[in-house]
Amino acid sequence: MNNELQLIQNHFLGFHDDFFNNFRRADNYPPYNIRGNEEKGAIEMALAGFTEDDLNVEVKDNLLTITGKKEKKNKEDIWHKGISERNFAKRFQLHEHVIVDGADLKDGILTVNYHREVPESEKPKTIKIKSN
Repeated sequence: MNNELQLIQNHFLGFHDDFFNNFRRADNYPPYNIRGNEEKGAIEMALAGFTEDDLNVEVKDNLLTITGKKEKKNKEDIWHKGISERNFAKRFQLHEHVIVDGADLKDGILTVNYHREVPESEKPKTIKIKSN
């Protein structure tokens, strides 16, 4: 495992193993960032040329799936093809306590916000010690 991935995983202490379970280094399209801390964060995905209608963000069974499907334009209009418009599906395995709050598309960046919500019954409790 490379050092960058290890640093990212360490940033998500407590649930990083589940979150990064399906991480594949070879599948790097579209490029993305994961930022935040143990309580909340965001996945930022670079999607130049995609619109809201081209994208789908879905959470099911603790799996976040982001898909993009772009209709092909008339190739005769393009002299040089440098911006990718290929279809994609990116999946992120979420810890059971991670809740996706929403998604925004601005300036070619899709941002999916999430937070961690641990139920009270699973949080550690401090027990007061009595002395006789």
